[in-house]
Amino acid sequence: MIKPLSQDSSPSVATLDDLSSLADYSFMDTLNCDPDANKNGAEHAPRQVFSGHYVPVTPTAIKDPEYVTHSKSFFRELGFADSLAQSTDFVRMFSGDIAQVPSPLRTVGWASGYALSIYGNEYYQQCPFGTGNGYGDGRALSVLEAVIKGQRWEMQLKGAGRTPYCRGADGRAVLRSSIREFLAQEHMQALGVPTSRSLCLYVSETEKVDRPWYSEGSRSKNPDKLISEPVAISTLLHPHS
Repeated sequence: MIKPLSQDSSPSVATLDDLSSLADYSFMDTLNCDPDANKNGAEHAPRQVFSGHYVPVTPTAIKDPEYVTHSKSFFRELGFADSLAQSTDFVRMFSGDIAQVPSPLRTVGWASGYALSIYGNEYYQQCPFGTGNGYGDGRALSVLEAVIKGQRWEMQLKGAGRTPYCRGADGRAVLRSSIREFLAQEHMQALGVPTSRSLCLYVSETEKVDRPWYSEGSRSKNPDKLISEPVAISTLLHPHS
């Protein structure tokens, strides 16, 4: 079970420069990059990935990002100042623009593949190539590995655009589902259930995408219309042992 981090009385991370000092990519540097990958992160079209642990991908920032919320309790555990969540540099990075991050933060993120197996049997039905080589993080990519108070965390943007594993989708998340996931993770944490943690959430003031939904009074089992929804990016933190 993931134990809560100790909570100091005063935050030690008040700026993105403070956060950058905690960057530690030593785990990532032991992994193998996909040898067929474009090393500058221009990997936004679906394709088969045959080998390697990850593909370098540059996130696609949302337009005109606006602060929605952050986990105040998690910020306290990490030693982050609440003001950090609305600071210009932090908002820029965690809404998908990592082109101007301070060193030693990296300007290219990474997406990972995975396999689908049920009761020991491999499944390829949802892979567009029929091989399983298209399974992976389709709209989630990591942008930072950091050691904070002795715990290693991988910071992942969900909704930050297409990766090679996107299977033709747009790589975006919408505000509605992002809020639902944020609340579910906070609730699980409060119940003592080990899970990834939600750090912060930003929404675009101008960018929208169409998503299936239900007509008013619908009795349909499946969504029966498309609605336009604002895109959002949430940041998930995954603990590494």
